[in-house]
Amino acid sequence: MPESPDPLDRVDALLRSRADRGVFRSFAAARRRNRLECSFVWLRERPIRLIFDPRRGTLEFRDLLPNLAPTTPLYKDLRSFLRRLSGETLPRHRRIDSQRAKVQSRNRKGSVSVLLQSLDGDWDYAVSKALKLVNEIFLGFLRGPYYEYTVENFQEPQD
Repeated sequence: MPESPDPLDRVDALLRSRADRGVFRSFAAARRRNRLECSFVWLRERPIRLIFDPRRGTLEFRDLLPNLAPTTPLYKDLRSFLRRLSGETLPRHRRIDSQRAKVQSRNRKGSVSVLLQSLDGDWDYAVSKALKLVNEIFLGFLRGPYYEYTVENFQEPQD
């Protein structure tokens, strides 16, 4: 079966393949206003919302991190962490190629969304890197000095 040139079909297929392999739980996807809106349980019990907008080339993890004021040290460190993901000091498999994708965050009323924008339209690369990005946030960045944040906001068990 030939690959579909439609970005919505491709991203949907890539996410569903991960759900079929058991990476996600409770996966649901719907097309609304030329976007793909997904909800799934993955790293925490709280559902993750992912919105793919092919017009903008963005994969947005909407409201990924709640209760995070823009003036907090955690948010400032998160932004710095996201910038470092494109740095040459990271191994290639962990790095986001700045020629292929751009990472950014948005803080709306203390709820942080994380976006990966594809610069080259390679949706396999974009989906893979976007998922690795969220994995790095939860299993790397937040495990350090911000573990208490995960306990308070994601019912992470206290050690």
